[in-house]
Amino acid sequence: MQIINSVKDLDKFLKQSNEINFVPTMGNLHAGHLSLVSEANKYNGITLVSIFVNPLQFAPNEDLDIYPRTEKKDLMELEKVNCDAVFFPEPDFAEGTKKLYANSELSKKLCGISRPHFFHGVISILNHFFQLIQPKNVFFGFKDYQQYLIVKDFLEKSKMDINIHGVPIIREPDGLAMSSRNNLLTPDQRLVAAKLSIILKDTAQQIKTRNLKYLKVEGKKKLEELNFEVDYFSFFNSNTLEEIDEIETNTLLALAVNLGGVRLIDNFLIK
Repeated sequence: MQIINSVKDLDKFLKQSNEINFVPTMGNLHAGHLSLVSEANKYNGITLVSIFVNPLQFAPNEDLDIYPRTEKKDLMELEKVNCDAVFFPEPDFAEGTKKLYANSELSKKLCGISRPHFFHGVISILNHFFQLIQPKNVFFGFKDYQQYLIVKDFLEKSKMDINIHGVPIIREPDGLAMSSRNNLLTPDQRLVAAKLSIILKDTAQQIKTRNLKYLKVEGKKKLEELNFEVDYFSFFNSNTLEEIDEIETNTLLALAVNLGGVRLIDNFLIK
């Protein structure tokens, strides 16, 4: 596995490589990230993973400084899943990045309401990566479903010849969606966080007997009783992210909460 630190070395590597299958990450890798790498390995060409904690997507009051960084462990995990190369950009990689704006119809909903800067920062840094790497395929997890839709929209409108692939959520044995932020939870908070997937699943199972308005209220009530600070808990059109009051084909049930200052998101696609 080749480790690349500078843009100059990345350029040399790319000139010697075939098609690139790219997995952008912020490190602190878990099985969810590794499932993206495994998916990328199914395609012809080179699997390239980037590890860069992107400052452009954090507001001043957010957790950039405490975002978990575990480079040595990350490299060991990537070796195990046969990653071909890892790009560790220099800390100043984001400086001078062209500021772009995510699709406003998609980015102003769900997480974009409380984090209006977030998706613009994501698209700006991804465009920077895409312009340098020119990958054939890119891979994103469905846990960040809104992000997946926004990147897909960006690629379609930018006319880049890049195929985007969504990969299913990987969960802990107790159902909690894997996330680097899970490491910030105390042991007691971690036990409570496992209730998120249970509430999602229980809510989804009731859609044939209860109306959506009732289920939204009840779901939020259950979360608040567990001391979650609820950002949103609702049903959405899985293409437009418009909030809906009646069930549709492929309805997205999604939530975002804070627990002890740690933001957690999860979703369930009701087919």
